[in-house]
Amino acid sequence: MYAATKRTDKAVAEFQEAIKRNPKAITARMSLGVLYESQGKYDDAQKEYREILKTNPKFVPAANNLAWNLAEHGGNIDEALTLAQMAKEQNPEDPGIADTLGWIYYKKNVVDSAIREFEDAIKKIPNHPTIHYHLGMAYLKKGDKAKAKAELNRALSISHAFPEAKEAEKALAGIR
Repeated sequence: MYAATKRTDKAVAEFQEAIKRNPKAITARMSLGVLYESQGKYDDAQKEYREILKTNPKFVPAANNLAWNLAEHGGNIDEALTLAQMAKEQNPEDPGIADTLGWIYYKKNVVDSAIREFEDAIKKIPNHPTIHYHLGMAYLKKGDKAKAKAELNRALSISHAFPEAKEAEKALAGIR
């Protein structure tokens, strides 16, 4: 309730108290990790996800979130890849996991694999601007400017309010 009403400090305190009572409380740790990420406390979020994975090494949400966090915030990209691949093996139909795995492949310059993951995710959630942005960036990295332009335009046609919208506009401006 505190998180939903933007009283994140109270929510953090409640989750910390729950964890103090039960250090293996996966739901509390997961919620705390997500709250920390929303506050930009990426190291704290990583700590919570790692604690979850100590308790349950196959807990997909923690593995996926930790993989994304590591890839986006200067962590070990190879560890991120291992976590995302494990999450994908456990839940191959989840488009969010496909997007995470694709973005890690993109960052590792394994562009064809990234494109496959993004295309898989888009089949499941076709109107997600971030995934279209990711696919557009992968096509751009591959050198396919026409497909990159189409995907970046698609992302922006869905919404101009997604987190990467400015980057999508900048990438489009650079395509000649």
